Order: sequence, then structure tokens, then C-alpha cells
Amino acid sequence: MLRYWIFVFLLLFGFDAFPQTSKAIHGIVLNNNSKETLAGASIIIYHLGNVTGLVANKEGKFEIAAEMQFDSLRVSMVGHYSKTFSYQQLNNISFLEVRLELAPSELQEVVVKPFTAIDVIKKASAKISSNQPQNNFENKGFYREIIKDKESYFSVAEAVFVAQYFPSAKNYKLQLIQGRSKEDVSYTRLFEDFHPGGGPQAVAGNSFVTTVPDFLNIKNIGKFHYKIDSLVQFDGRWLYHISFDQKENVKEALDKGYVLIETEDDAVVSYEVRNSSIGTPYMKNLTGTDKAFAELLNIDFKRKGRQRHVDFTNVNNKWVMSYAETEYSISYKQPKKELDLDLTINIELAFTDLYRTINKEITKGEEWKKKNIVANLPTAFDAAFWGNNNIISPTEQVKNIIANISKNNNDLPVINSLSDWQYMNRNLFVSYKREDTITLIPIMKCNWEDELTGAMMYRETDSNFVIESKINLIKNSDNNNQPDRGFQQAGIIVRSANNTKENYVLLSLGTSGNPNPKIFFKRTIDNKSKTVVNNRDNMKGWLWMEKSGIKIIAFFKEENENDYKKIGEYNLDWLNGKVQFGLETFAAFAGDGPKMKPDMKAIFSQLKIQSF
Repeated sequence: MLRYWIFVFLLLFGFDAFPQTSKAIHGIVLNNNSKETLAGASIIIYHLGNVTGLVANKEGKFEIAAEMQFDSLRVSMVGHYSKTFSYQQLNNISFLEVRLELAPSELQEVVVKPFTAIDVIKKASAKISSNQPQNNFENKGFYREIIKDKESYFSVAEAVFVAQYFPSAKNYKLQLIQGRSKEDVSYTRLFEDFHPGGGPQAVAGNSFVTTVPDFLNIKNIGKFHYKIDSLVQFDGRWLYHISFDQKENVKEALDKGYVLIETEDDAVVSYEVRNSSIGTPYMKNLTGTDKAFAELLNIDFKRKGRQRHVDFTNVNNKWVMSYAETEYSISYKQPKKELDLDLTINIELAFTDLYRTINKEITKGEEWKKKNIVANLPTAFDAAFWGNNNIISPTEQVKNIIANISKNNNDLPVINSLSDWQYMNRNLFVSYKREDTITLIPIMKCNWEDELTGAMMYRETDSNFVIESKINLIKNSDNNNQPDRGFQQAGIIVRSANNTKENYVLLSLGTSGNPNPKIFFKRTIDNKSKTVVNNRDNMKGWLWMEKSGIKIIAFFKEENENDYKKIGEYNLDWLNGKVQFGLETFAAFAGDGPKMKPDMKAIFSQLKIQSF
């Protein structure tokens, strides 16, 4: 009988216990009456009790990746009635136009509870702690940063982060999972010494777990005027819309704006603020280590204005920050680099996989620090780079920025036809193909040591083979020079596909702690390594690796020579099984200062692979 009902259940609800769309769904959110796009609309995806958040971009557009699993999704916008769509409704469509009906707002006079604005603010302030998670938790977030000077765009950076929050310690940690950026080469490494936007910390720190803004801090609310403008609806809830500004006699740089507060549990659902004109004369430019660092580098840094938008999502009766956007207007002068700029820096962080249990705390070595900068990756902006991690769909503005920077840099179009390769640690590097040339760019610190932290693209075989390629290593930021710091290398790798411990042979070019070019032949057996190193004059040449039975032989020849020279050979028992062979790259540094990040591009051309 039980088997009968299981069979009926599967007939009714399908055999796929983890439904996912058969293709990507592109969508747009509109006001049903005016047909205006609703920027920042919330798209909440439910799957087996888990909550994933997306956000519509400034054009009201969003995208659900084909591999994303969901049972249903709900689209919401403040002042509008929400709409819910089931998996069955969306399974066979590729474009979803969501039209939300405007929900009528109510004036203060019809509020059932006759609270004043200050009463509501005090109640919300008192409930912040109880409305926030009490246990440690983590979110996954997608970050985007755009920097421009007037109408000239300098850079676009994107990254996926894990953010872990620790409420009792009022602290958080960030770990970079995958990142890239595109910069105008004339301003490459503009902020290598000092990053004026603050990076992802500038938005991740808006969570109430770590800080509470002045206009909600019970100690500071006496410095503001508050007014209830109306009641608005959001996702079936009534919210107080309260505007505020700092008082005339307060000589501090405070904010003005509005806050949305839930009428039943006094939770802060959203707020939007900008610097008050009253307090602008008192705005501080830099403090603490930022100030000391800028003075050391002779940087004249002045804040001219700021604005911030923050949203919270209810997950298991706790309100978790799900989206934050900050924009700064600053003056940036650095005579040594002949810079005199008026910069606008826009940064966004949208969290998904909200309120997850922390299984492994981010270690000190993994933690993203304020001085870190997402690596410069020209030509890496292909459509397939992020998969379902891109939860802030790029606007036409972002696409135009990338196109303009590419034009300024004379970038050639990228053809990503590398589907016949497999990848290890693909988040650590970018690879692309143009004609007969494959380019590898390490984007994060990574190494081939005793753990699986190296980056490679490979094929598997149990046959004998020869792999040969011309190689040229140059700086990613300067095509006219070669890498000159750290341990930055690239080459050919042959690796065991079966053992739990590391077994591989590596033939590579690159640096070894100083700018001097070297060629390396490295053997690792059960995590124990031995390397033969030879000095060179440059980082160009031809690499050859041959596997025959349990023997591996490595050769090298100069760029314009006819004959190869033998580098070495090994007899290794693990070569008798299935192996992975292909192209690898890594970048490691002794320190973690601003300059200690990858700056290398490995160009492999005329690649030949022969089996025998």
C-alpha cells in the first residue's frame, strides 16, 4: 500500500525531487499600470525550505540560471502587491515579464495604533537585537563595484563572497570565492596603494549584526527629526514610511532619508539615506589606518557626498541583510602619479543563500582583508563566467562600460571554445581561447604544494602521449614586461587522477621570489616535492612533456631554436594508472600587502597533443 501511494505521489508531482529550469529565465519587473520598470525588486527563490535571494538591477531586469533549482519564487516591491510563481509555471519559458499591481498607501491619520514617528523609531531600535539572528551564520553574496572619473570609467569589478557573521562578537569575516575586474590600462593599478571605496567591507558592514546607523541608535535619535509619511505594503506586510533629517543645531556629519519599519514586529525592512546638507561641512574624510596610509603616500582624499540603500529579508522570523548599495563622491589627488580626479564609486552587494549554518569558519589566511583588491582581468567578461553566481544582472550601463574599456585597451574579442577541457579550481584562474592561442590568468593566490590549491585545465587518459606548446609569460597589467615578483609560474602538468595524496610532474616558467626568470621541473610524490631550477634570460620558449609507460621526460627549447634540450626524467609508479595532463598556472607570495596579488598572463600557442 505504501509503495502504491509513493507511485501516485511521483505521478502527481514528478520524479524530479530537485526541479530546475531547463534553460535560463530572463525577466523584468514592471509596474502594471505605468509599465515603468521596478529597480531593486526582490526575487526570493524557495527550494526545499532554503531561501535564495536575487535582486532586479537598476533596469528592473533579473536572470535565473538554468542550473538553479527551485520550487517557487516570489517577486516583491515596496508599495506593490507581491506575485508568486511555481516551478511548473516557469519550467518551459525563457522570458518572464512580472507586472506588479500598485498597493494603495495609507496616511498617518488612518493608523490603528496612534504612535508618533519617534515612538516607532524607539520601538524599532529596542527590537533590533531580537529581530537579528543570535547565532553565528553565513550568507553568500555577489559584489559589483564601478569606479569612474566624471564620464570616464576606470574599472568594473565583480566577485562572489562568503560572509560569516558573529553576533555575540559583533564581527564578520569575508572570503573571496571568485572574482574579476576590468580596468582602463591607462589607469591600471590606480588604487594599488590605497583603495578609496573601501571594497566589499563598505557594504557587508551595514548588517545590524555589527553596527546600527545613528538614526536608529537609541543614543543618537535625539539628533534627528522624524515624520511618518504614510503606510505602504510590502510582501503582505504594512510598513511605516518614516522620513528623517538631522537637527539644525547638530554639528556632525549625519544622514537624511527614510526608513521602512514593519508595523507588527517593529523590524527594519529597508532604509535609504544620503549625507544631510546640514552636516556636510562636518564630514570627515579619512580616519585611523586609512588616514595614516594616505598621508604616507601623499594622497589628498576628500569625501564630497555619500548615499546608501539597505534591504533586509525575513528568514525563519529573523531579519537578515539581503542587499546593500553605497555610492561615494570623492576628490582624489596623488601628485606622484599625476592624479587629480573627481571619482564616483558605486558598490553593490546582494546576498543569497541567506542565513546558513557555518560548517567551517573562515581562517585568517582565507579572510579577505581591507587592503585586498579584486585582481585585474581584462578580456574576462564572457557571459558564461559566473554561471548561477551572478545575482545582480549587468545593466546596459555595465555592458557599455566594459565595451568602452575594451575599446580603449584595444582588446580583441574572446572566443571561449574550451568545452573539451576539464578544470581544477576554476575559480582561481581565467582561461580563454583566441584562434590557436590559449591564455591562462591567475586571479587569486594559489599554489601547487601538498594540497589541491593549484589551478589547471586538463584532459584524462591512461595512454602514452606527448604534449608540446610554445609559452610566453607577460604581466597582465603591462603586455610589454614579464612578471617580476612573487612565485608566479605557468606550464605543463601531468598529475595522477587516482590518489588521495598529490602526485604530479610540473614543467613551468616564471619567477621564484625575485624578478629573475627561471625554468622549473618539479616532481611531487605523496605530497613530497623535489624541484630542479635553471636560470633563464626571459620567459619565452617551448615546453615538451612525454609520458611513456611509467617514464616521464621533460624538454625545453628557446623560442627560435630547432632542437630541444632535455630537462630531466622520472620513473613513477603512479604513471601506470589514469592521469590528468594539461596546462597549469599559479601565483604565490611571501606577504599579503597590496602589491602581493597575481599579475601574470600565460600565453600558450601552437599546442599539440599526440597519443601513442
